[in-house]
Amino acid sequence: MPEADELLSVARQWVRKNENDLKNAAYTLQMGEDCPTDTVCFHAQQCVEKYVKALLVCKGIDFPKTMISAS
Repeated sequence: MPEADELLSVARQWVRKNENDLKNAAYTLQMGEDCPTDTVCFHAQQCVEKYVKALLVCKGIDFPKTMISAS
């Protein structure tokens, strides 16, 4: 199992990425009626997913990478 410092470093990386998704969602919401809500929802979902990944990393729980192929 990786060292606690290494796990914390990886979790922090996920949180930093998460902050960008949160900023994008908040900024897009400021567009008012012209706001593309699907974009806001996408970034909100990504934000939550990255927080969950950060938590899993902190707990030492491995999770698989998934790839979506374009059809």
